[in-house]
Amino acid sequence: MAGMAAHAARRVERLKAELPIATLRALPGYARVPRDFKPALSGAVMDLRFAEPGRGLLVSGGEVTAAYAARRAVSAVARGASGLGVWTERNFHAGDYPHLDAVRAALPDVLLAMMDYVVDSWQLERARAGGADAVLLIPELLGAYLERMSALARTLGLTPIAWADGAAPRLLPLQ
Repeated sequence: MAGMAAHAARRVERLKAELPIATLRALPGYARVPRDFKPALSGAVMDLRFAEPGRGLLVSGGEVTAAYAARRAVSAVARGASGLGVWTERNFHAGDYPHLDAVRAALPDVLLAMMDYVVDSWQLERARAGGADAVLLIPELLGAYLERMSALARTLGLTPIAWADGAAPRLLPLQ
């Protein structure tokens, strides 16, 4: 988990320089009011990723695009998905923030969670700018910062979802 967090932290530092929070807040997706993600958890939430740690790519490299992410998301909703978890983490899941943007554009009314190794509040702002309703927070990764990140997610209107290996996603309790 430490290696994943280190990759995430380095990537976030680069992205923060390219897209400061003020820029994120000016994006059209930020104006969208997030909805409560809880109803999605009572159904089937599709986990949209193109790779897995230890397994590598799950699709051909040419399919790791925002357009393909949107097509897969539309298909999942047509098959009954109650919500979507879109991985934006690049190194281990072959995700990217444009995947989140494309899925939101293709499915404006679907409940959408941003899945990433969240290590910085910038990622919560980026989730909001991408039209997410919820954000994945990993207790093992955040440790003592879990409560703080959960509170900040709520302040931004996002539903914080906790997930530990081998467990079903669950909503973090209100503090």
